[in-house]
Amino acid sequence: MDLTKLTLVESGALKRYDWNEVKDKERSVINTAIEPVWAIVATQDCDAIRSPVISLFEINLFKTVSSFTLPTTPKKWVSVITQKSRLNARWFYLPCDSKMGFPDRMAINFHTVIQVPRKNLEELKELRKGRLNKIAYQHYRESIARYFRRYPYDEWYPLNKEEFAEYNKESGPVEPFEGQADE
Repeated sequence: MDLTKLTLVESGALKRYDWNEVKDKERSVINTAIEPVWAIVATQDCDAIRSPVISLFEINLFKTVSSFTLPTTPKKWVSVITQKSRLNARWFYLPCDSKMGFPDRMAINFHTVIQVPRKNLEELKELRKGRLNKIAYQHYRESIARYFRRYPYDEWYPLNKEEFAEYNKESGPVEPFEGQADE
C-alpha cells in the first residue's frame, strides 16, 4: 500500500489523499486493491494458536525473489541452492512441485510479510495447497531464524549495573555496554 496515494471513501465518493492528510482523522475507510499470492505461515505454531493475527511470507518465482540470473547448468544450481541460499538469507528455495501447483522453481521471500486475521485463515483453510515435508520444514525454520539473527545480539544490553555484574559473574566474561560498568 502506497501511503502517498490512499483512496478514501467519503460520503459515498472516492477521494485521493496522502497519509499526512488522514493520519489524524478519527476513522477512515480506505479503498485498496489486493492481489492473490502464494504464502507460507511464518508465525510459530505455539503463537499461531493464540494470536489473533498470523504472519505469512510471500512465495514467488525464484527468479523474482532472488533477483540474479538463473543458473543454466545443474552444477550452477547446486551452488545457488546450497551456498547462495546461506549467503542470501532473505529467501528460502522451493523446487518445482506439480502437486503443490508450483509451475517453476519458487522461493519464500522473507522480506515480504503479510498479516491476516487467524479467524480468516481458519475459515479459508480449504484453499491451503499443502505443507512442507518434515525435512524441508526443519530447514525452513532454521532459515527464518538465520534471517532474523543476522545482526549481533547481546542479551545483556538492557541490564542495569548491578544486574550486569550478576550476569557477568554467572555467564561471562562479556563486555559491558555504556552505563553497565564503573567509568
